[in-house]
Amino acid sequence: MQNAGQDGSKGTDKANTALSGEDATDSQIETQKTPGISATAVLWTFGKCLSALLPVYLAGYYRISTSLVVFGLMVYSGWKHTREAKETRLRSAIHLLSNEQEYTSTKVFKSKRDLPAWVNFPDVEKVEWLNKVLQQAWPFIGQYLEKLLIDTIAPAIRGSNSHLQTFNFTKIDMGDKSMKVVGVKAHTENDKGQVLLDVYISYVGNVEINVEVKRYFCKAGVKGIQLHGMMRVILEPLIGDVPIVGAVTMFFIRRPKLDINWTGMTNLLDIPGLNVMSDSMIMDIIASFLVLPNRLTVPLIPDLHVAQLRSPLPRGVVRIHLLEAADLAAKDNYIKGVIAGMSDPYALLRVGPQSFTSHHVDNTTCPKWAEMYEVIVHEVPGQELEVEVYDKDPDQDDFLGRTKMDLGIVKKSKVVDEWFPLKDTKTGRVHLRLEWLTLVSNTDQLDEVIKRNSTVSSKTADPPSAAILAVYLDKAEALPMKKGNKEPSPMVQLSVQDLTRESRTAWNTVNPEWEDAFTFFIQDPHKQDIDIQVKDNDRVQSLGSLTIPLSRLLARSDLSLDQWFQLDHSGSASRIYINAVLRVLWIDEAHLQTPLSSSDSTGTKAAARPQQTTPDANFANKGVLRIHLVGAQNLVAKDKVMGMIKGKSDPYVKISIGGKTFKSDVIKGNLNPNWNEMYEVVLTELPGQELLLEMFDKDMDQDDFMGRLKIKLSDLISAQHTDEWYTLSDVKSGRVHLVMEWLPTESESDHLEQVLHHQSLQAFKNKAVPSAALLFLYLERGHDLPHKKSGKEPKAAAELVVGGTSYKTKVCERSSSPQWDETFYFLVRDPNEEMLQVKLSSNWEQALGSLVLPVRELLSEPGLILDQWLSLEGSPASQLLLRAELKILSPKMAIGDVDHKEPPKASKSFIPEKKPEVDTVQGSGDAERAPISAPAPPPPAVVAPEKLSATGVISEGVVKVSAAVDLRPQKATPDPSFGREGVLRIHLMEAQNLVAKDKVMGLGKGNSDPYVKIHIGGTTFKSQVIKKNLNPTWNEMYELILAQNSCKEILFELFDKDIDKDDFLGRLTIGMDDIVQARYTDQWFTLNDVKSGRLHLTVEWMTTASQPGGLDKVLQLRSLYSYQNKAVPSAALLFVFLERAHSLPLKKSGKEPKPAAELVLKGTSRKTKVLDRSTAPQWNEGFHFLVHDPTEDTLIIKLSSAWDQALGSLVLPVRELLSKPQLVLDQWFKLDGALADSQILLRAELKILESKVTARAVVTEAPVMTPEPAVVEEEEEEEEFRGAAEASAPAPGARLHQLAAQSVPGIALLHSESEEREPANVVEDLSPVQNILKPTPEVEDIGSYKEDLEPIATTQSDTTANEKAQLSEPEEELEEPSYEQAVPSTPPPAPSAVPEKEKVVSEVPSPLVLLPQHTSTPTGFATKGVLRIHLLEAKNLVAKDKVMGLGKGKSDPYVKIYIGDTTFKSHVIKENLNPTWNEMYELVLKGNMDLNLKFEVFDKDLDSDDFLGRFQLRLKDIIQSQFTDQWYTLNDIKTGQVHLLLEWLPTASNADELNQVLQLRSLYSYQNKAVPSAALLFVFLERAHSLPLKKSGKEPKPAAELVLGGTSFKTKVLDRSTSPQWDESFYFLLHDPKEDILIIKLSSAWDQALGSLVLPVRELLSKPQLVLDQWFKLDGALADSQILLRAELKVLASKLTNAPVATGALPRAAPDGDAGSCGQVKLSLSHRAKDKKLCVTVHGCRNLVASSKDIMDTYISLILLPDKSKATKRKTGVKRRDLNPEYNERFEFDLSLDEAKRRTLCISVKNNASALHERDKGVCRAGCDGLILKGLCGWDGFEFDLSLDEAKRRTLCISVKNNAASFMSRDKDVVGQVQIDLVQIDLLSGVTEWFDLGEEQ
Repeated sequence: MQNAGQDGSKGTDKANTALSGEDATDSQIETQKTPGISATAVLWTFGKCLSALLPVYLAGYYRISTSLVVFGLMVYSGWKHTREAKETRLRSAIHLLSNEQEYTSTKVFKSKRDLPAWVNFPDVEKVEWLNKVLQQAWPFIGQYLEKLLIDTIAPAIRGSNSHLQTFNFTKIDMGDKSMKVVGVKAHTENDKGQVLLDVYISYVGNVEINVEVKRYFCKAGVKGIQLHGMMRVILEPLIGDVPIVGAVTMFFIRRPKLDINWTGMTNLLDIPGLNVMSDSMIMDIIASFLVLPNRLTVPLIPDLHVAQLRSPLPRGVVRIHLLEAADLAAKDNYIKGVIAGMSDPYALLRVGPQSFTSHHVDNTTCPKWAEMYEVIVHEVPGQELEVEVYDKDPDQDDFLGRTKMDLGIVKKSKVVDEWFPLKDTKTGRVHLRLEWLTLVSNTDQLDEVIKRNSTVSSKTADPPSAAILAVYLDKAEALPMKKGNKEPSPMVQLSVQDLTRESRTAWNTVNPEWEDAFTFFIQDPHKQDIDIQVKDNDRVQSLGSLTIPLSRLLARSDLSLDQWFQLDHSGSASRIYINAVLRVLWIDEAHLQTPLSSSDSTGTKAAARPQQTTPDANFANKGVLRIHLVGAQNLVAKDKVMGMIKGKSDPYVKISIGGKTFKSDVIKGNLNPNWNEMYEVVLTELPGQELLLEMFDKDMDQDDFMGRLKIKLSDLISAQHTDEWYTLSDVKSGRVHLVMEWLPTESESDHLEQVLHHQSLQAFKNKAVPSAALLFLYLERGHDLPHKKSGKEPKAAAELVVGGTSYKTKVCERSSSPQWDETFYFLVRDPNEEMLQVKLSSNWEQALGSLVLPVRELLSEPGLILDQWLSLEGSPASQLLLRAELKILSPKMAIGDVDHKEPPKASKSFIPEKKPEVDTVQGSGDAERAPISAPAPPPPAVVAPEKLSATGVISEGVVKVSAAVDLRPQKATPDPSFGREGVLRIHLMEAQNLVAKDKVMGLGKGNSDPYVKIHIGGTTFKSQVIKKNLNPTWNEMYELILAQNSCKEILFELFDKDIDKDDFLGRLTIGMDDIVQARYTDQWFTLNDVKSGRLHLTVEWMTTASQPGGLDKVLQLRSLYSYQNKAVPSAALLFVFLERAHSLPLKKSGKEPKPAAELVLKGTSRKTKVLDRSTAPQWNEGFHFLVHDPTEDTLIIKLSSAWDQALGSLVLPVRELLSKPQLVLDQWFKLDGALADSQILLRAELKILESKVTARAVVTEAPVMTPEPAVVEEEEEEEEFRGAAEASAPAPGARLHQLAAQSVPGIALLHSESEEREPANVVEDLSPVQNILKPTPEVEDIGSYKEDLEPIATTQSDTTANEKAQLSEPEEELEEPSYEQAVPSTPPPAPSAVPEKEKVVSEVPSPLVLLPQHTSTPTGFATKGVLRIHLLEAKNLVAKDKVMGLGKGKSDPYVKIYIGDTTFKSHVIKENLNPTWNEMYELVLKGNMDLNLKFEVFDKDLDSDDFLGRFQLRLKDIIQSQFTDQWYTLNDIKTGQVHLLLEWLPTASNADELNQVLQLRSLYSYQNKAVPSAALLFVFLERAHSLPLKKSGKEPKPAAELVLGGTSFKTKVLDRSTSPQWDESFYFLLHDPKEDILIIKLSSAWDQALGSLVLPVRELLSKPQLVLDQWFKLDGALADSQILLRAELKVLASKLTNAPVATGALPRAAPDGDAGSCGQVKLSLSHRAKDKKLCVTVHGCRNLVASSKDIMDTYISLILLPDKSKATKRKTGVKRRDLNPEYNERFEFDLSLDEAKRRTLCISVKNNASALHERDKGVCRAGCDGLILKGLCGWDGFEFDLSLDEAKRRTLCISVKNNAASFMSRDKDVVGQVQIDLVQIDLLSGVTEWFDLGEEQ
C-alpha cells in the first residue's frame, strides 16, 4: 500500500507540472541559483571555531581534568543531537501536513488509519468534512483556550503556592495547525441502545506557550506538540427526545503517543533520559483521566445517573492459561557464540493496564509454565492481549518474541486453545488457552462454578475466581471532625481478603464525594467480606468503618446493593453511599472439553506406568530400641596422685549396637556419675545381636578401661522394658544404671497424642528428644525428569531429608525415568510438624526438582500409608513413585495398659550404703545431682471441647452449624499437667557457732563474713553478707515455683566472704519429699563437713486452693511480715496457658507477621517462641507467675512480630478471676491496638497459696522486746559481745526470739519462764535423710483478736530509744521461749508429758503499734449541698447605649452573681434589651450558712460598664423552697426583670437514683457549655504509713495533691515523717461517677514523688451507703506504703428528676430505637402560682417522619383544649429542612393552677410546606395597643414611620407563607400530635420530658 501511495504521489506531481508550466519554470530557475561566498559568513565561521576552541584552552590553562571536559562535551553532544533530531521531526511533520502528497511519500502513514483521504477501507471511514470544520474553527478554539489559561488557570497557579505569585503567561499561540481526525470506525455489533465509535486522531501542532515567574527570573515554554492515538467515543443512552443522545463518553483504549518540544528553562527536559521522563509523566496524567478504565463522561441531559456511565460493569473476564512455549531462540551462548546454549524464558502478558509476569524456567527452549491469570475486559472489540517472551539474564533480558490477539475473538469463540507464533523473532511459538467468562446476575450456577474451580490446577498463587465484585464509591455524609475541630480530608480503603484498594482524597470536607469505582475477584462469595475503612489522608485517624458480607448480595435478586450504609465507630449520622454489584463468572460446560495439557500422549504413558510401588517383603519391619543411661556407682579410681594417693576418675560410656556407637559426656572427677542421657537406634530383629557397653576414664593420652557390659538384644525384646543396675565386668567394682525399652509400633494414630504428651514430660542432659514415630520410605522410580542444561538426560540421584537426618540414593545412569528401588527410615519426633523433603539432582550438581511431603498427611491415610505418584515442584510433568509408611512408637509408660500399675523400680538390693570414705564425701557435690525420677503416670484422657451451636449454646445431639458459625475452639486445651506446680517458701533466719575463718596473722580467735547459697534444681539463691559475725541473722525469704517431682533435694552451703576465694563454712541437704510431706518445718540444722555451726530455717511447701475465701486472711498476714531482702510473700499463683490468636494484623510491609507474645506481671516477664508467618498463630505454651496481691496486680500480654512491630495487647486485671468459678478464666479476649476482630485465646487460672501456719507465738509471763542484731563498730564492744556469746553458749531460742521480733513487726513474743539450754542439748549429728521433719501445729489467725487491741501511740524516735535501752541490757536477762519444732535426740514425748509452760497456745498478744483501720472524720464532714443557678433571660432592661446621647438605644447586658467569695459572670449579649443567656452555675455550700446571693446587671462598654440593676436573695429561702422558677425585679433602676431558676439539690446515698440523674442531665444544654453535676464526692485524707525515704536518705516532707477531672486540691506540707497525718477534707463535683477517676499524688514538698493512688469513683457505687473507708496501697512506692482515707459519694437528686416519676401518668420518653411512630417532642411544663402563669417551653423534636421525599419545614402549634380561642393558641417559628429541629421557645398562658389542671395541652408538629393548594400558611393578627413596643427582639427587623399613638390604633397582620408551594403535591399538614392532660402533671415542681408524637386526633 505504501508503494501505491508513492506511485500516486508521483502521478500527481506530473499532473501538476503539466497544468502549470510557468510555475515549474520558476521553480527550476530558483533551483539553479547557487549562493555566493560572503565575507560575513567566513568571519562568522571563524568566530565559531575560536569559541569552540576557547573552552579547551581554558581547561588546559587552569589544569582542569580532561575527563570533566570530555564528559561535558558528551552531554552537550547528546543534548544537541536529541535537539536536532526533535526539531527535524517537528519540521518534517509540519511540512508533511502542509503538503499532503509529500507527507504521504515520506511513509508517515504506516497503517490504514493514517492513509490519505482518497484511500478508503470498508470499516474505517475518512471524515475530511470534519477536518475542514476543525480547521475553520481552530482560531476560535485557540481564543477560548487562551482565555481559559489566562482567566482561570493562571490565577489558580498563582494561588496554589506563594513562590508562584508572579507567575503569568507571556505568550499563548495555539498555532494554525488544527487537530485532524484521520478516520472513524463505527461498531454495530454491540448494544442497540448505544453508538460506538473509534476516532483516530492526529495532532501535530505549532502551538507556542511561554510562561514566566518574574520573582525568580525564570522563563519556560512549549513549542510544538504531537499527539497520535485512537479514542473511543460512546454515545449513550439513546433517548426519544432532543438531543437524542443522553451523554458522551470518551476514553483511549491504549495510551496515545505524545511528543513535546520544550523551550526556555524546560530545554533541560530535552537531555537524554529526562525527555522520556517528562513525556511519560504527562502521559500518566492524561492516562489517569482518559485511558481505560478511566473515562470522561459529559452528560447532555439533566437527572442522568452518570455513575453507571462513568463506571459501567466490565464486558467480561478472560481467563488466560499460559501453558507452554516451543522452539524459542537460544540466547545464552558461550565463548562468544562458539558453544550454543539455551535460554531462561519467561512471559510478560498485558491487557490494557493489567500486566502479569510468569516465573522463568531455567535452561530450556521449550518451557512449561502451566500458569493461570484472570483479566477484566472493559471494551471489546478494541482491547488486545499482548504476550512478550524474554530470556532472563543478570544484566538485561533478551527479547524472544511477541504476539497479540484481539479479545473480541475470544468473546465470540468462548474458548481459544491454540499455538500462537511469535513475531519479531526467527523462531518460537507459545501455547495459550483463553476462556471468556460471562457475567451472570443470578446464583443458579454459583455452586457449580466453585466446584469446578476447585479442580483447576495452576502454579500461580491466586486460585480461580467464581465471581467479580464491582464497587462504586459515591459519597459520604456527616463524617466526624478531626482533633481540634478541624475538617478531615477523607479517603477510603476497600479490602477484600488480602487485596486493598484506595480511593482518591476529598480535601477538607465532612461530606466528601469520591465517585470512584473498584473491581475485585471473588473466590467464594459465601465466605468473603468487603471491609471499608474511611480514614483521614494521613491513613492513621479512622473516620468510620463498615463490613459488608458478600452473602448479603447473594440474597438479593439482582446481586446488588445500592443504598446508604451507616458507618461504625463514627458519628451518629455518619453514613456512606455505595453501589456494590456481584456477578458470577460462568462459561458453558460444552466449551470446557478441551484439556489444558498440550501433550496428547500423557494419559497413555501414565497408563503404562505402575500405579503403586512393589517394595521388598521385609519393608517396614524394623523396631526401635531406646536406651536411657542414668548413672553409675562405685567406679574404679584411675586418676591417682603420684600413683599412691587415692584419686578420682573422669568416666564416660560407649554403647555399641547394630553397627552404631553412642558416646556419653565426660563427668569430671566423679566415681558416682549421673549422665541422664538417652539414645535411640533402629534395629531389625535378627538373632545373635548384642548390646556392648564399655566405660572409660578420660585422660590426656590414653583413656583407661573401667569395665564393660554385654546384653543380648533378644532378652531386651522379650522383656520389652527393663530398669536395672548392671554390674560391670573385667574390673574390681562398679555398676551402671540403664533403662532400656524395645518400643512396639502401631499403624494407627489413636495413641499419638498420649505418646507426644509423655515425650514432652521427659528431659535429658544430651538434649535428646524421644521419637514418637518411625517413618519408612521406599523410593522406587522417577518419570519425565528434566534434561540438563546441555540437553542431555540427567544422571539422577535423590537426597531425602527429615529434620536433621538425610540419606542419599545411588546415582543412576543417564535417564529421564530412573529407577532406584531403595529403602530408608527416619525417626520422627512429632509427625504433626516434621516434613519429608526429596531433592533430585543430576550427579549432585544440577537440581532437577524437589518434593515436600508433610508427615501429618500420612495420619489421615488408611494404615498410615501413602503409595502413589507425586509431582515435583518446579517441573509439573516430572513425578516420583514412592511409598511412605508411618509407624507410631508406643512406649509402655505412655499408653493405657499401665494406668494403674507402679512403674518398675530398681531392686533394693542394688542400693549402695553410704561409706565414710573420703572420695565419697568430696564427690558429694556431683553425686547430689537429681537422679531420674520414675516415669510420670499417663495423663488422663483429654476431653474434646463440646460442640457449640450457632448461638453459642451447647447442643444435645446433632449440631447444625450455619455458614456464619465460628468453628474456632471456644476453650483452651492445656496440657493435663498444667497448673500442678506448688510454691516452696524458704525463710533463712539465722546461724550460730560458725567457724571463724578470718584470723589475725593466723593466730588467735577471728571472725567470718558469712553468706548462704541455696541450690534448688537449676536455681540458686544467695543471701547478703553479714560482716564479722559468727552468729549472723539474715531474716531473708525466698520463693520458688516447683513441681513436686522436679527436684529431689535442696542444698544449703555457707561461705565466708573473702577478697580472693571464699572459705567453706559447711553444707546441709534437705530432701524435697520430706518437705512436701511435712508441709511446714521450723528447725535448727547442723552443718556438715565442718567442726561446728548450725542453721535456723523455716521451710514450707505451699499448697494451693481454687477458692478466694482465704485470700483476705493471706493478705492480712502478709502485711505483718517484713524481710531484710525486701521480699514480699506471695498470696497466689497465676497460671497462664496461651494457646492461639486469631486475625492478627499484617505488618506494614503487607506481609503476615511472625507472631510472638510477651507476658508481663509486675516485674516478671515471660516470652513465647517466635512462630512462622501467620495471622492465626498457635503457641500452646504455659507460664506461671507469683502474685503478691491479686486485687492489685495486672497481667499484660504484648503481641509483636518477631519483637519489632506491635500487633496488639491485652490488659487483664487479676482481680477479675476472683469472681469466676474455680478462679478460672478460659475464653477469647479482644486485643487492643489491633484489628476489630483480632483476638487471643488463653486460660488464666489463679491458685490461692494456703500457708500451714498463719501466725507464730509463744506464751510467757511478760513481754520482752528484743532489738535487731546490730554490728558494734568499736572493737572492744565487739570482743565483749562475742566473748559473752561464747561463754554463755546462747541457745537457739534467743535467736529465734530476735527473729520473730523482726519478721512480725508489732507483735510481742511472750515468754513463760527463763530457761537456759546448753549447746549439748542440740543434736549435732542431725541428718535430714535419717530424721523426718515434724510438722508444726497450726496457730489461730491473729485477725480474730484485732477487736481487743488498742493502738499505742509510739513514734519512731520513741521506738529507737526503747531499742537502745534494751540493747544495753545484759543478754542473759533475755528469757528463753520453748519450741516444739526442736528435734530432740530421742523420740518426742507424748502430748501429756509436755510441760504446761512449754506448750504453744493460740493466744496472740497485742501488737506494739496498731494502725486504725478506719478514719476518724470530723463533725460536719460530707454535710454540704449544691446550689444550682440557671440564668435564663431578662426583659425590659434600660437602654444605656444611645446615639449621640439622643434617641432610643440598646444595651449590651451581662450579669454578675456574688455568693460569698465566689463570683460568676455571664457572657455579654450584644445590643439587646431582652437578652436570653441560658447559662448554668453550680456551687458547693453548707446548708447552715447565712449567705446572700447578690445579682447585678451591667451594660458592657469600652470604658466603664453601666449599671442596669441589682437584686438580692437569701440562701436560707432558697434552701427552704428547694426549687424556685420566677422573674425578679431589678432594684436601683427604672425598669427591668431577670428570670432565674434556683434549686438547692438534696443529696442521697443511694445509687439507684443515679441513672435518673444522668438521664435528666442529657436533656439539658446551656450556652456556657456547663454540664450539670450528678454527684458530690467528699474525700477525707487522714494519714499515710511507711512512705519511702528521699533519695538523700532523709525522711520526706509529705504532701498530697488530689485530682479529679479538671479540679485539683493540695494538702499542707508536713514536717519530715514517713507516717504523716493530714486530717484534711476535700470535695469534688462529679459529672458522671461511672467514668470519673480520683487520683492522689504524694510527694515530698512537691518535688520528689512518693507514690500515687488511682481510685475509680464507680467503685463506690457498689459500697454500702456509697462510702469507702480503708487503707489503700500506693503505686510506685514501697510494698507496705499505704494511705488511709474516706471517700463518700452523694448523688444529687434534682426535684425535676423525681417529679415525673411521682406522677406516674406522664407519657414517658421512648428509648432509642423505640420512639413514637411520628417522632418525639421535648417540652418543659410548669406553673407560677405567684402571677398565675402556665409556662410551656418547646425545646425541640427528634426523629420526625417525613411525609414526602423532601425534608420538611416544621413548626409547632400549641392549643389549650377544649377552648380553641386565640388566647389559648401559640406556635413556634419555622425550622427549614430539618427532621430534628431545635426551637427553645417559651410560651405563657394566663391561667390559675386549678384552671390549668382542667385543660388539655395539644401539641401539633406541622409541615409549613404542606398546604400547597394555597400559599398562605397562617395568619396572626395582634392589636398593637396591647404590645410593649420597646426592646422587641427577633430575627429580622422592619421599621414603619408612625407615631406611638397612631401605631396603637393599628392592627398588625403577619402571614406566614410557603414560598416552595407546588400545586401538584398534596402532603399532609400535621406531622405528629400529642395531647397532654395537665391534671396528671406536677406543675408546681415542673417537668421536662420527651413526649411521643402520634397520628392526628
